[in-house]
Amino acid sequence: MRIGIAIDVSTDVSHEFIVENRIQVLPSTIHMGDSSVVYGREPERSRAFYEEHLDERALDAETSAFTVREIEELFLRRLVLEYDYVFLITLTAARSQTYENAHKAAFAILQSYAPIRREHRVEGPFGIRVVDSQSLFTGPGVLAWEAARLVRQGHTPQDIRMQLDDLTPYVHAYMVPQDLYYLRTRAARRGDQSVGLLSYVLGQTLDIKPIIQAVRGQTQAVAKVRHFESAAERLFHHAIGRIEAGLLVPLVNISYGGDPSLVYDLPGYTALQRTAERHGVELMLSMMAPATAVNVGVGALALAYCGDAGELTEL
Repeated sequence: MRIGIAIDVSTDVSHEFIVENRIQVLPSTIHMGDSSVVYGREPERSRAFYEEHLDERALDAETSAFTVREIEELFLRRLVLEYDYVFLITLTAARSQTYENAHKAAFAILQSYAPIRREHRVEGPFGIRVVDSQSLFTGPGVLAWEAARLVRQGHTPQDIRMQLDDLTPYVHAYMVPQDLYYLRTRAARRGDQSVGLLSYVLGQTLDIKPIIQAVRGQTQAVAKVRHFESAAERLFHHAIGRIEAGLLVPLVNISYGGDPSLVYDLPGYTALQRTAERHGVELMLSMMAPATAVNVGVGALALAYCGDAGELTEL
């Protein structure tokens, strides 16, 4: 059986992972003033976006997810012919429209695919599973990585579905913003008051960075650390502790809002690399998707793993 994997464009994974596993990316449109640009996960276009667009103009930017109709057209035009079953992994339904749109599109796809496959002499039924990752940033990428691993190992769609359902509640994603002003302004314009005025003033004055956690569809600040580099080091140290405790998926997924090679110089990253190598855990590093960076700002760091959260004091 031919099993495919599709992801939301705001799911941070490396370009190499996408190419090697033939991952289908659902793009999004970023609207800034009079211009609207569709972005996927192409590294060159992402770099150009950071260089040309992600400044104060992005404070007024809006993003729009793939519509129900666009998802339906993508599947009926290509994916129902290329695969027999597709897992579409989305950001948490609590923060993204993609899951709801994909869920609605799935009904139309399942009702319409049969004559298209017959016309192209493709035998057998087609299936689709929309997976709410209940996560953000690099979190959905952990599930996509595990799904790809299971596909390579020859598991059935039922096996993969059950595994993803079991793992989803244990996906922990974290983000450290570089620019608290940008983060607060963008959040306020969306009606999100999670970064309050007092916290913002103190953060700006003392250069305090929150470490924001996304898990089971909920987001909250779980620590506040003075200086971005120190917050990054705390986050890497936490990941080291989780690797040593044992992960459910042998992957730590990391993204950065800009040139990802800058992550190599952050304190604690080398120690994380050594620990991961010693325990047979892969580190996947990528450039943060433009659609995500629009909301959290340039220079943000994200990290995710699948396992027990551990004590929050580890952060």
